[in-house]
Amino acid sequence: MKTKLFAIAILAGAVSAANAAVLWDNNVIPNGFNGRAISPPVFPNIRVVDDIRVGGPGWIVDWFKMSVIEDVGWTHGGNIDVYIYNDSGNAPGGLNASLTGLSFNRVATGNTYFGRTEYRYEINMGGHVLTPGQYWIGARNANAGGAGTNYWMTSNGGPDGAGTSTGYFSVNGGTTWDPEG
Repeated sequence: MKTKLFAIAILAGAVSAANAAVLWDNNVIPNGFNGRAISPPVFPNIRVVDDIRVGGPGWIVDWFKMSVIEDVGWTHGGNIDVYIYNDSGNAPGGLNASLTGLSFNRVATGNTYFGRTEYRYEINMGGHVLTPGQYWIGARNANAGGAGTNYWMTSNGGPDGAGTSTGYFSVNGGTTWDPEG
């Protein structure tokens, strides 16, 4: 069974807000099967990414949206980091960008999985530019505290758009990577 990271979308506008559109969405729904921890304090060096493909003249990325569940007693730390890795043979390669201390909106969806509340994170990327190519993107609450962590849910096994069939994770801050599943 293949696994993918759950419900992430990037909103971008190449010219103006009037032209903004969802340019990538991995098209999955939660199935309550599993999740990958993405933040401290329990997992201080973890990174979790999924692939995106940038076409045409490139993208101006304004927002990065993702759905996560949170352990009871875990606190998000007030801001979030987004990291983008270059592609290396359909796997994450070298770090392209690390955007730290970003503001985000956190909204409860009303769903729970494994006794944990699901939230939609909307992360303001501030107009980050990506040229055409394949990349790997993920986020983590680097200043999180309390007990446990938060989790990026795995998928229903359906298609996740152009790119590879699985996400990747690293337990050493992005030095080495393993495929999900």
